[in-house]
Amino acid sequence: MRSLKKTDLGLVVGLMLFAFFLYRFDAVIGLIQALITIISPFIIGAVLALVINLPMRFFERLFTLRQHGVLAKLRRGISLTLSVILVLAVVVMLMVFIIPEVIVAVERLIAVVPSLLGDLEEWLSHSNMQIRNSLGLAETDESGVRDLFQRAYQFLIGGLSSSSGMVISAAQFVLNVGIGLVFAIYLLFSKERIRAQLSRLLTALLPSKADAFVQHILHLLLKAYSNFIGGQLLQSILSSALTMAALAVFGFPYAVLIGLITFVASFIPIFGPYISGILGLLLVFTADPGQAGWFLLAFLLVQQLVGSVVYPRIMSGAIAIPSIWVLVAVTLGGGMFGIAGMLLFIPLAAVIYRLTAEHVRRREHRRAEKEQHIDSV
Repeated sequence: MRSLKKTDLGLVVGLMLFAFFLYRFDAVIGLIQALITIISPFIIGAVLALVINLPMRFFERLFTLRQHGVLAKLRRGISLTLSVILVLAVVVMLMVFIIPEVIVAVERLIAVVPSLLGDLEEWLSHSNMQIRNSLGLAETDESGVRDLFQRAYQFLIGGLSSSSGMVISAAQFVLNVGIGLVFAIYLLFSKERIRAQLSRLLTALLPSKADAFVQHILHLLLKAYSNFIGGQLLQSILSSALTMAALAVFGFPYAVLIGLITFVASFIPIFGPYISGILGLLLVFTADPGQAGWFLLAFLLVQQLVGSVVYPRIMSGAIAIPSIWVLVAVTLGGGMFGIAGMLLFIPLAAVIYRLTAEHVRRREHRRAEKEQHIDSV
């Protein structure tokens, strides 16, 4: 009776919390977002640790120094140092290549926009007049069209020119990355000890079944996020290389810049190719409007190849999850936390899918054993 009352109390409390979550969904999401903002340096550090751990494992396998006592102690430090230098070198290289090219492209875009808007305004005004004359309508006042384009032009130029808010956000992001990098180095240097301490803490606080279940979930989460980041990196590199090669072969401008933009945008699930395609189209259009259509065709062919052949082969081993659940995870994560939510929710959905499949298999196995026992009786 006592256990039944405890079960009922837990059920009531759970239903009350669920009802409060539904009733104040916006407040709960706002609280979660505020909490994530506070701990964002440590989230960035965990992601950096997963990224740095990829080359670090390679270097640790490469350095076969376990048989030497002194060198065995230096093996972790050497591997970690080389991995951090490699990751920072890649980031610096991307910034050195991308930032100057982006500045040149933006300046060229600002110079081209007035004439493009003027031509479009003249064409729309002329087309509007022709349509009204053909339909026998009254003459139209073109001031509305002109006012609309003036506001669009001012908004575009103002948006491209204003940078104070972006500078503050960039400074905060750089600070968070710096703190996260220190946190990642500490995690990787002592990862076995931290894992053992966490395992001992869970074993001490939880019952045996709950301890095994929680540690199983943590193992699945670590494996899913590590595989996802590794697969996403490999897919981004291949997509960038194919895009860069195709644009260079056919002589399109900004081939290297568009390839690097494709590399960065490939980390955005589903929407990344569209973003890099639109930015690439704008860049090519500012340099040579006649090549814009051909660029779009070449870019779509490359992305079709990547999406149909490369991406499924890489990500099928990284996260074994149907595409429909990837779309659900991207929609939910993007709606709540933006691009970071998309990246966080895909491996999380893979873990939930794996746990659900394991639970279903256990239930089916128990039901089959029960039916077999009944048949034998």
